[in-house]
Amino acid sequence: MLGTVGGESRMDSTVISDAVNLTSRMENLTKLYRTPLLISQHTFDLLPVPLEFSTRMIGQVKGKSEPVRVYEVMDGDESEVTIGKLESLATFNAAYSQYLDRDFEATESAFGGIVAANPGDRVSEMYLKRSQENARSGVTDDWTGVEFVDFKA
Repeated sequence: MLGTVGGESRMDSTVISDAVNLTSRMENLTKLYRTPLLISQHTFDLLPVPLEFSTRMIGQVKGKSEPVRVYEVMDGDESEVTIGKLESLATFNAAYSQYLDRDFEATESAFGGIVAANPGDRVSEMYLKRSQENARSGVTDDWTGVEFVDFKA
């Protein structure tokens, strides 16, 4: 939706929609995870040949009503980082499942091993830190692992 917002002395045009909101969240997640390229489930589903790209699901972000899966496109990394991510993909996927199952000790060990082998894997580094924090502090009963990203400019 395109609209004009403002007041008597100042007017501005803007675009308002769920897609714009999600795009803003995705942009901020690339900064948070320090990764070159993230895409949503919708974009992933539109890839003509998904296996032509090196991707991994790295989490979910809260959408308007449903969480939206977020994928990292690893092809944007330096080649040695991409190779390391591909070599650790099975471990990453298992660790992410354990993370969602709240087995933070196991995920701390798994993500720690990934980061030790590939220090350029910023997403694994983020999950290592989250695992350590969650193991130390615990999580609420309603914790789902879904990211609530609300960045203010």
